[in-house]
Amino acid sequence: MREHTSTRRALSAAAALALATACSTTIPEEEGTAGDASGHGHAQEGDLTVSGAWMPEPANPEVGALYLEVANGAEYDDALTGVVTSVSETAELHTTGTDESGVSRMEEVEEVPVPAGESVELTSGGYHVMVLDIPEPLTEGEEFTTALTFDGGTELDLTVPVEAMADHGGDH
Repeated sequence: MREHTSTRRALSAAAALALATACSTTIPEEEGTAGDASGHGHAQEGDLTVSGAWMPEPANPEVGALYLEVANGAEYDDALTGVVTSVSETAELHTTGTDESGVSRMEEVEEVPVPAGESVELTSGGYHVMVLDIPEPLTEGEEFTTALTFDGGTELDLTVPVEAMADHGGDH
């Protein structure tokens, strides 16, 4: 599921501008990007809420995983269908499963279902976002912007902190 490079660049530029603006102004939570009490990325639009967004400091500086939770308070199913980040032109939705021989394998998926009235956690060992071809190494304490697109038309922008894996139990 790869979007056109020009679209990604435009969205990345818009996300970078939004981050720069957010650094100098206060944005009420109901208007979009905000951080929760623990510093994890948070955003809400309509019936969709994203919380706990974070990226472990990548062991391989060119590849990172983005974890978060999506809650759908609507009466209809939705799905996360796209991700754009300010740190790379390539971000993909992935899942991890086990094949017939018991080997764990990661594969790209077109969407992450978010059923009505439920929450879906994107985490290690399940659904997650892979951020590929990161040109500059990310380190603990840095932040980047991410735009999430949903099948129902909602787009959520949030700031994602890069944190030490040890802060989250060390499981990657």
